[in-house]
Amino acid sequence: MSLHRDNLWTGSRRRRQLFLLLGDMVLVVLTGILAVFIRRLLLLDMPFGMARNFPVPSGVWALAITYFLALYIFDQYNLTRDISKRTEAAMLALASVVGISLDTTLAFFFPTLALGRFVVLIQLPLAIAALYAWRRLFYARLLRFAQPHRVLLVITNPVERGIEIELRDRPLGDYTVVGVFSVSDQAQPESLVLSDENGRRLEQVVTEQSVDTLVFSARGGFPAQYLEQAIDWKFNGIGVYDAANFYGAMTGRVPIETIDARWILDHLSQPYGSAIGWRMKRLLDVVLASIGLLLSIIFWPILILAIKLDSPGPAIFRQERLGLRQKPVVIAKFRSMYQTFEEEGEAAYAQHDDPRVTRVGKWLRKTRLDELPQFWNVLMGEMSIVGLRPIRQINAERLAEQIPFYHLRFSMKPGLTGWPQIRYKYADDDTSHLHKFEYELYHIQNASLAFDLYLIVKTIQQLFFGRGQ
Repeated sequence: MSLHRDNLWTGSRRRRQLFLLLGDMVLVVLTGILAVFIRRLLLLDMPFGMARNFPVPSGVWALAITYFLALYIFDQYNLTRDISKRTEAAMLALASVVGISLDTTLAFFFPTLALGRFVVLIQLPLAIAALYAWRRLFYARLLRFAQPHRVLLVITNPVERGIEIELRDRPLGDYTVVGVFSVSDQAQPESLVLSDENGRRLEQVVTEQSVDTLVFSARGGFPAQYLEQAIDWKFNGIGVYDAANFYGAMTGRVPIETIDARWILDHLSQPYGSAIGWRMKRLLDVVLASIGLLLSIIFWPILILAIKLDSPGPAIFRQERLGLRQKPVVIAKFRSMYQTFEEEGEAAYAQHDDPRVTRVGKWLRKTRLDELPQFWNVLMGEMSIVGLRPIRQINAERLAEQIPFYHLRFSMKPGLTGWPQIRYKYADDDTSHLHKFEYELYHIQNASLAFDLYLIVKTIQQLFFGRGQ
């Protein structure tokens, strides 16, 4: 598993989140069992021994799933939250209400999962109190129980030096930089011994500082005179990573200044790997697009009427963009601009508080409802649910002249949502498009079905809190 996926799924931050999640699930199940036990004693008048030994209803186990979905959507596994604040406690309570509501809705379709009104009324306050107490304990005592990774940097340029700043500013303090070796990007004589500003040699710092993570320049490569030593370090349990991969795992983007064509060959491959991966992705697209259309089609007449009443012009806007391998694709959107303006013109990127956007259009963009017609593009195979946003050819040609390797973004179908939409602001000029491309590189490097599912859930979370663009 690459450093990226390790950080995304099983890194130190994820292990803390999984520990918090495990505690949540145990408490939800226990409060469900306790509520069932109280019901049997008070309403069914069972003897204590029989009430305790009676089989636990299957609906109790379903609670763990519905609570997890609600807690995740309400961003309750964000480790930077301050649960001691009243607003955060209220958000936890609201998430619990949504969790129990999802469970009762599920029980409507699957009656065997029904717990009964009494159990629901007892379990909910018990769960809120238990989850709150658990979070107070977790954030106060357990969040920082792990020793931080001790990182040594062997780098060649100022951008890679930014890793030190990035690690120092991480709120969880899970990494600490114990040394920095600046190396010229010119070829190094094999006899050269590297030393830091204090005169300490590289191997000396690794031993004395108990280094467990070694980061070297992606462009310059590991100094040739230390290659065999680096192999020994790696097989002795020290993580050895290049700066581009490590920076990407920390920030979710791959800085252009840290990579070259050799890095592209070594670390990027065709997204989704095999033909089977592409077929599974296509199946997921068809299923989700079909569900999206079925659930949303009844609202289309209302949206179309609102658009036409707000401003003159057609309700559906169509424009040619570039798709997979730069093939033209005509995408459809609910119109969000006045008809007199060409949406996202030659160099007119969408702006914050854009005067070209209509009143209804602002709401459509905020909720991303303007992109509902693109479910049809997905069904036709021109787009995917998850991918990089389609772009006009004239803008793509201009950006390709400024941004190295920009053509790589067309190695997958354009999508409704993607990593840049989750992690980056709206790109409103050429400079911000460069930074956005760094997030796109990260998306390409990590493209997989599991990553798609993760992004779909994060998108739902964003829409729920109104963080759309």
